[in-house]
Amino acid sequence: MIQFLQFLLSLSILVVLHEFGHYITARMFGCRVEKFYLFMDWPYALFKKKIGDTEFGIGCAPLGGYVKISGFVDESMDDGGLEKEPEAWELRGKPAWQRLIVMLGGIIVNVVLAWFIYSMIAFSVGQKYIPIENLKDGFTFSEDAKRLGFEDGDQLVSMGGVVLKEFDPMMIMSGVLFEGETEIVVLRSGQKINLNIDKSIVNDIIKNLSQESPPLMEPNIKWIVGGVVESSVAEDAGLEVGDRIIFINDFNTIYYNNNVREYLLTQAGQNVVLTIDRLGKKYPVKVALGDDGFLGVIPSAGDYEKIKTFSFLKSFSAGFKKTKETIAMYWGQVKTIFNPATGAYKHLGGMITIGSMFPGEWNWLTFWSMTAFLSIILAVMNLLPIPALDGGHALIAFGEMLTGKKLPIKVLMPLQIVGMVILLMLVLYANGMDIVRLFN
Repeated sequence: MIQFLQFLLSLSILVVLHEFGHYITARMFGCRVEKFYLFMDWPYALFKKKIGDTEFGIGCAPLGGYVKISGFVDESMDDGGLEKEPEAWELRGKPAWQRLIVMLGGIIVNVVLAWFIYSMIAFSVGQKYIPIENLKDGFTFSEDAKRLGFEDGDQLVSMGGVVLKEFDPMMIMSGVLFEGETEIVVLRSGQKINLNIDKSIVNDIIKNLSQESPPLMEPNIKWIVGGVVESSVAEDAGLEVGDRIIFINDFNTIYYNNNVREYLLTQAGQNVVLTIDRLGKKYPVKVALGDDGFLGVIPSAGDYEKIKTFSFLKSFSAGFKKTKETIAMYWGQVKTIFNPATGAYKHLGGMITIGSMFPGEWNWLTFWSMTAFLSIILAVMNLLPIPALDGGHALIAFGEMLTGKKLPIKVLMPLQIVGMVILLMLVLYANGMDIVRLFN
């Protein structure tokens, strides 16, 4: 329920602000806006009130929202009166450059919103990061990463000719899998090694990705207790913050990574002996694991992490950088999804997938971070050149700017229908994949 409420609130904020981008630009150019709805009023509205020329309301179907601008063929497919000469308040009567701005209004607002949220996060809590130079013990790599040429213990040096200064797992994974970075330099046994990533192997890895797939790489961070989960076996065993876990039975756990998690699962329901280092002295600690193999230790990266703080003004440059990097990352994923060779379309998700990205407990920092990310997703997806989307309408307006000729309604309507069919198929496919995953 908490996940659902966070998703619903985030979606509502994004939809209202996206549509407000269209509304305010249309009004700025003197267009009449007939409707402004959160969610779809098909078949009826839960609430509606007319203010001036505009009917504001909330629809019964929680599927986005829309604004209906006079003289514009939108989701309603209403082409009534378009055979007549345009009125002064109709969008179709405005110059192509004005129509282009109106079409891009929602996308611009989404990007600005993400920038603002990331900036305020940077200002209020700063940015935690791990400098690459602090990871002197290198990384542990998954079997997929090893197929690409990585070896356990490698230290990352550069990607695509850019020296890496911070460890950002999402950006690095996106660079390797989705943005086509093929030249990676690692430090191995004191020597720099150039890895030339094989794209055919990358495509094969993407095809077989799943929610259970381990991360490509994990930094070798010594397993130090940063906290214990309440009522967990770790708390019952008396583990304390600062304890360093060296062994589970005879299994070496100097670093906390996926290998440790897998070993714990093999010991589920059994008694294990932890060897811990507390203030330089080693102690054996007996622990009875539950059937889930969950120990309940929160690892600490405090010795590796640093935090950047920003003044109010400088936070906007930090937010802009984060926005730009996130757009590049997500755009790389979109290109991969539409490339049949990668099979990434199999991993497309709908409402359930997006909703599950929110945590089960209410956390405002996570909520706003997710809202910023979803705002970028909404902006990028709406920019796709599909006739029913903002990007398709913007492309038509841009084409009219170049040619000086308007598309006739007999061409525009079939394009809109094709776009609506494509969009409907994408929505059905994405949400259908969610349902399939529920039963697998």
